[in-house]
Amino acid sequence: MAAPALKDLPKVAEDLKSQLETFDSSKKLNNTETLEKNVLPTKEDVLQERQHNDLIHSVENFNADKLKRINTCEKIILPNAQGLY
Repeated sequence: MAAPALKDLPKVAEDLKSQLETFDSSKKLNNTETLEKNVLPTKEDVLQERQHNDLIHSVENFNADKLKRINTCEKIILPNAQGLY
């Protein structure tokens, strides 16, 4: 694959270009120490995650053959004449 032509490359704004050309890294940059913070989960977080995973596992592996068939019986009770007045 050939490199793109110079005219096809994105243009840099002139003020940014002049700032980049005049930048002196020895004067502007300071040394810093980075701190990596890895927060470990608490005991409660681990327990909560384990309970959630156990629940998901039990739902996924549920045996539907253990369920009993039940017939629904709908009873509609109409009001009598005394209940209407």
